[in-house]
Amino acid sequence: MCLLKQKCSQTQDLSIVEIESTRLKLVPVSRKFARDIFREFTADITRYMVPKPVDHIDEIYAFIDTSREKMAVGDQLVMAILETETGQFSGVCAIHGKEPGVTAELGIWLKKSSQGKKLGREAIMRLVQWARANLVLSGLVYPVDRDNIPSRKIAESLGGIVVAEGQRTSLSDTSLNEQVYRIDAGE
Repeated sequence: MCLLKQKCSQTQDLSIVEIESTRLKLVPVSRKFARDIFREFTADITRYMVPKPVDHIDEIYAFIDTSREKMAVGDQLVMAILETETGQFSGVCAIHGKEPGVTAELGIWLKKSSQGKKLGREAIMRLVQWARANLVLSGLVYPVDRDNIPSRKIAESLGGIVVAEGQRTSLSDTSLNEQVYRIDAGE
């Protein structure tokens, strides 16, 4: 599979991609962020998400290792969000790819102290810009809980329109009122 628009080789390693914005640097997730992720991925953070907090840091290592394997073959892009000025870890964002020419899913979470600063919007906007310039996709989807107003505002700021709605149960066994936004992948 080759999601990149540019000439593809046998291996399309997305684990070398770095993306910068005014206040942020998105770098491939790696084990050096495991303790930050473990500490910050709390029940409060996952309130509107399907995943749940993990019980042991080994689960974070497994997530990172799997993510890196998938990035190495071009199946997804999972990035640690760092504040440019301080280098401080702020969260994780991702594009979970499917196949070339089809829709991929966006996702993001920010630690509590990074919320309310529009860092999530900046990270997702930059990730979408990068995807539009570099990936072969028909579109992007961004699922959010209807009650998660900040995430809805991110999707709407990118011209996202709701294409599906429904109930979903999280891994924490809570009911989510999911809205799926479609965001144009551009040309």
